[in-house]
Amino acid sequence: MKRELRETLERQVRGRVLSGEPLAQYTSFGIGGPADVMIVPEGVEDVQAALTFCRDEGIAYILLGGGSNLLVRDGGFRGMVLNLGGVFTHLHVEGRRVWSGTGVRLSRLVAFCSKGALAGVESLAGIPGTVGGAVKGNAGAFGGSIADHLAEVRLVTPQGNQQALSRDQMEFSYRRSSLPEGCVVVEAAFDLEPGDPVRIRRRVSENLIQRNRGQPVEWRSAGSVFKNPPGEYAGRLVEKSGLKGMRIGSACISPKHGNFIINLGGATAADVLALIDLITHRVREEMHVELELEVQVVGED
Repeated sequence: MKRELRETLERQVRGRVLSGEPLAQYTSFGIGGPADVMIVPEGVEDVQAALTFCRDEGIAYILLGGGSNLLVRDGGFRGMVLNLGGVFTHLHVEGRRVWSGTGVRLSRLVAFCSKGALAGVESLAGIPGTVGGAVKGNAGAFGGSIADHLAEVRLVTPQGNQQALSRDQMEFSYRRSSLPEGCVVVEAAFDLEPGDPVRIRRRVSENLIQRNRGQPVEWRSAGSVFKNPPGEYAGRLVEKSGLKGMRIGSACISPKHGNFIINLGGATAADVLALIDLITHRVREEMHVELELEVQVVGED
């Protein structure tokens, strides 16, 4: 099945088509089994062709950008992985509007805007991942989010059609967007304000220092595991539950930040999921709070 799927896609899509590709090497966690098929497209038309094929054949697919908010189970993913991590990496500015491809790393977007003395995205400094994933999940920190200055999004729908949406056609809330499930963001535009480059760089530096001080950036992880409940912090609930530092296999709840699970080297998805289950039950029983996952879990055991 993998071979037939790969050969069919090779005839319809430009770019690389890989079968049985281990996904651990594409995630910030360093965890995950193989994908049946992975596509690294060359352009928007290839994304359209891939999604149309999946729709017509009833094949499941997932999107892979920076792999920073993703836990792939040890059995891998049965279906197609659309790898956009090294694709759509263009950046250009038109006056105060910055256009960014979906595959641009957030760190590069922040540096580009800082160099151009355009203010508004400094709160994104240090957040891992790419622009596409950040827009779909409304990533943010330090009281700001990527939606704050978002002006327009260009995407491919799950049906394979191109679509442009202005900011007033989209809704955003904490770690959520109204973008269609399964759509592929290919480009995003941000309207920013001219600013003092020295002050912009200082804000970026301060945010990076604060993030590095409070988070286990020296270890592989998928970032924040849970969304913060209203009026509370997930990491603080984990700490109050006495779980910081708890280890299962080679996965550990960070002693530095309770909302991070780190890979000490050789951790499996089963290790991480066991810790997630432990945290969920302990916080529910002791704090009477139902935690909601922020990290995306995909694949088979």
